[in-house]
Amino acid sequence: MNRIILKSLLFIFFFSVNINAQNISINKVDSAKLENREFTSKDPDSNLINNKLDSKVEFNPINAFVLKNLDSINNIFIYGKDTVNLVKNDSLFKYNDLLKPVDSISKLWNNDVFDSIKVILNNSFEKIFRSKSEIIKSIDTFSADDISNKKEPHKVIEKTNGGKEVINNKEGWDKSCFFIILGFGAILILVLKKYKQFKNKIVLLKKEIVALNEEKTVLHSKIKSLKSREKDYKDLGEVKNMSVHNINNIDETRIKVISKLQTENTLDSSQLKRLTDGQENRWVTVAHSAIGKSHLQATPPIPCQDNNYFEPLNDNWQLAIVCDGAGSAKMSHFGSKLISNNAIPSNLKNALSNLKWFKNGELPSKKEWGNLGVTIFKETLDNLIFWVAEQNKQNNTNLSVNNYASTAMLTLYNSKGAVVANIGDGRGGYLSTSGELKSLFSPFGGVESNGTIFITSPIWENPKKFIQTDVIDEKLLAIFLLSDGMEKVTFECSNLTDNVFTDANIPFKKFFFPVLSKIKSLNSKEEEKLKDEWKSLLESGNEAIKNEPDDKTLLVSFLK
Repeated sequence: MNRIILKSLLFIFFFSVNINAQNISINKVDSAKLENREFTSKDPDSNLINNKLDSKVEFNPINAFVLKNLDSINNIFIYGKDTVNLVKNDSLFKYNDLLKPVDSISKLWNNDVFDSIKVILNNSFEKIFRSKSEIIKSIDTFSADDISNKKEPHKVIEKTNGGKEVINNKEGWDKSCFFIILGFGAILILVLKKYKQFKNKIVLLKKEIVALNEEKTVLHSKIKSLKSREKDYKDLGEVKNMSVHNINNIDETRIKVISKLQTENTLDSSQLKRLTDGQENRWVTVAHSAIGKSHLQATPPIPCQDNNYFEPLNDNWQLAIVCDGAGSAKMSHFGSKLISNNAIPSNLKNALSNLKWFKNGELPSKKEWGNLGVTIFKETLDNLIFWVAEQNKQNNTNLSVNNYASTAMLTLYNSKGAVVANIGDGRGGYLSTSGELKSLFSPFGGVESNGTIFITSPIWENPKKFIQTDVIDEKLLAIFLLSDGMEKVTFECSNLTDNVFTDANIPFKKFFFPVLSKIKSLNSKEEEKLKDEWKSLLESGNEAIKNEPDDKTLLVSFLK
């Protein structure tokens, strides 16, 4: 494309130079007002006369033009004053049946026989001569009518070396030339632009053709694959029935497993009596967060990313919170502590202070609590975002709120029941007065999907899809909250029966009953030591707890 444009511009340039060069050569013709001179055979400019002149000829523009031999003459048109119109197209001039040399034109001209003479040059340009006046030089063609009506082209007076004036209409010709070239250039640019657009369309069409060919290949491949599997579709009904049958079998297996585990993890009457005899109706709560083995062995060691919090809010309600910082978030130990120890308690107390059900120790509706639970978590996230921004300003850091990611679970409870809210993969459970051990909620994701969410996750366009809230309308004896580092030793969550995996999500009686029995047996002084014993249990208890790679948090609150 660039080469075409370059060639076109060069063509316009040389075309313009050629026109100007041809026109400039005419400017050498002297004016008709020059002094007369004799032309003889010795005159170097008289090569066209060839010694045929037998008399002196007055010097005039035509004679000068012919003798100068500035260009080859094709035709000469002679326009008479009356009706004399002659044409000369050979080396002689014929008038009144007499042959005259070229010079005879000048003689007749000088005798004022003709109005004007038009000379047509071989290069197609014209020269107009008018009687005893001046040489008219023009690119424009003059007709006989133009001559007779005395319409003259635009004239420019030039001075010769001898001081004589020459009328030159070169300016008009130059302007015409300029506009012709300008118009031609504009047309050329338009054509090149259209050509470029056309070329681009061709390129796009070629790409579309390639894409269509690729789609065609893929479709042919799919058709071939479908044809090769056609015979398998004949047995589709049977296969479908087998799949449904297998799914039904899996569901039946899991139902049986959960039912069996629920029965095994229900306290019998003697165990229940042991926990309820001489009940004082006061809550004893113990909790601790311990660093996991993998965090201890890391270089440098990773701090414990779990945190917990509990307190009695009034005579009617207890509050318990557990947060598990994200292992991939380097500041999550700060995030989990801010959420559990500051943000949630503060936001919850503010929201509950004027609620009638809270003051009376009654349970709210599931809808009311569901809206409130989501609001508490959203306000907590806002607190975290603000806190991180302030820390960045104070410490000249550029940390993201995602660096503080953490799960969050809370329960507000009394002897009549509990309300719960959860974000993430922690677990919660309770012991009812009927002796059943049940879950408060299901961990998000769970073991099967191997994934979880955090309060900083992108869940807030549809929070109720990710945040679990519930109201437990059962009389309670105990509440349990734990991070996933403690689930394997405290919950029935990884049962494999008949090659079917089942997460029953049921608190493990063989763990919790001894713990609750221990708390029940302690007097007031011994309860003070329970905190140290609980810490020792989570940091260096049995082998399973001791070797747990993840951080471990366990909160147990018992209605003694």
